[in-house]
Amino acid sequence: MTNRSKAKNQSRVNGCPQVSRKKRMSRGQSMVEFALMSSIALAVMLIGVQFALIGQAALAVSQGASALARYAAVNPGTMGPNSSVSASSLPSAAQQLLSSSILTNAGTDLTVTVASYTGTTTTATSSPGYTDRTVVSMSYNAASKIFLPSSTLLGITFPTTLTASDSQMYE
Repeated sequence: MTNRSKAKNQSRVNGCPQVSRKKRMSRGQSMVEFALMSSIALAVMLIGVQFALIGQAALAVSQGASALARYAAVNPGTMGPNSSVSASSLPSAAQQLLSSSILTNAGTDLTVTVASYTGTTTTATSSPGYTDRTVVSMSYNAASKIFLPSSTLLGITFPTTLTASDSQMYE
C-alpha cells in the first residue's frame, strides 16, 4: 500500500471523513454569530413593520379628514354643523369615504368633530351659507395597531393617538 492510501484510510473513521478541530470550532462560531445577528435583524424588521402600520393609519386619518370635509361642504347639514360623533354614527355615504383600516372596533376608535364657521372668522354658525367653511377634525385611537411592547423595546414609544383636520368652503 502506498503512503497516500494509508493516509487516506487513517483520515476516515467509520467511513466518515475526520474534520479538524479548527473547522468544527469555526462551524460553531458561525452558528452563534448567525443566531445573534438574526435576532437583531428580526427586531429591526418588526420595528419597521410597526412604524409602517402606524404610518398607514396616519395617512388614512389624514385622507379621511379631507374626504369628510369635502363631503360636509358639498352636503351641508348631513353630518351636523357642530357635532362630535364616532365614525359608526356617520351617514353611510360618509363612512364609505373612510379607509377600512381605521374603522376598527365598529368605528369606535375614530372620533369625528364637525364645526361650521362664518367666513374666515372663528365664529361658529349653526346655519352655514356659501361664504362659510366647515372644519372636520378626526382623532383615531391607534392602540389596536401596536403589537410590539413600547416600554421594553429599546425605549421606543409608538404614538397611540393620531389626529388630522381639514377645512373646506361650503358649496
